[in-house]
Amino acid sequence: MRIRNRFSATGLLCACVMAAGAAAAQGKGPSAQECFTPAFKAGDADAVAGCYAEDAIMWFPGGPMATGRAAIRDGFAGYFANSTILDVSLTALGQERMGTSMASWGTYSIRTADKATGAESTETGRYTDVSKQIGGRWLYVVDHPSDDPPAAEPAPGAGS
Repeated sequence: MRIRNRFSATGLLCACVMAAGAAAAQGKGPSAQECFTPAFKAGDADAVAGCYAEDAIMWFPGGPMATGRAAIRDGFAGYFANSTILDVSLTALGQERMGTSMASWGTYSIRTADKATGAESTETGRYTDVSKQIGGRWLYVVDHPSDDPPAAEPAPGAGS
């Protein structure tokens, strides 16, 4: 079952993986992945929010734009209140570094369990983000994950 109006944090996780490689390779402080991945897997909204710049912007899939670290934290807290993270799969498609900024893009899949019912679901989508080196750390300044669109209905007569 896919719930499209829940906030999805998965796109951010994908973005963090992309930033991690470049940051680690450059030896320029903690990577976004080192910040984000364990916090996300633990369902710790405060720690996840710490991976964002104070004035960051995030568009949650199926939800509103969140402006600032506190609003982003609240979005993740709502997500984690209802979902247990079971598995995350990331596919990096590209990244471009420009000085102390980096753009990353790719796709994601996350498997969760609803805390109330135990029902498992898988969310898939794509992400684009921008991170910036601030105070020796990679922090997200813009994050835009989005759910994959529903599968297309087969054309009438197809497969007959």
